[in-house]
Amino acid sequence: MSNLDFTICCTVTFYSTKRRTPPNLNNGKYCPHLVIKGSDQLLGVNFIDGEDAIFDKPIRANALPVDEDIDYSALQLGSEFLILEGSAIVGEGIVKEIFQHKPHERK
Repeated sequence: MSNLDFTICCTVTFYSTKRRTPPNLNNGKYCPHLVIKGSDQLLGVNFIDGEDAIFDKPIRANALPVDEDIDYSALQLGSEFLILEGSAIVGEGIVKEIFQHKPHERK
């Protein structure tokens, strides 16, 4: 049983002072870490879709958790987080919804 069966629906803002170009949130290749404000636990995610990223402007995006060994339960509705690439804080966001996937049988 995996605890990764949910999608994080959030609003994110990327800082123009930290990146040369906004990340592509739609190609399934952008995998930063989220850190809930006030915490130091790295939560790896993979952004799977979203609006086109524009620097310093909040956009909607969806991400999936990627690490089965990490407890993502601190990510709750209203949780504010930082977006890290390595040790650099490149943006921030807030959780708008947690979409729980329906369990399915694997054959």
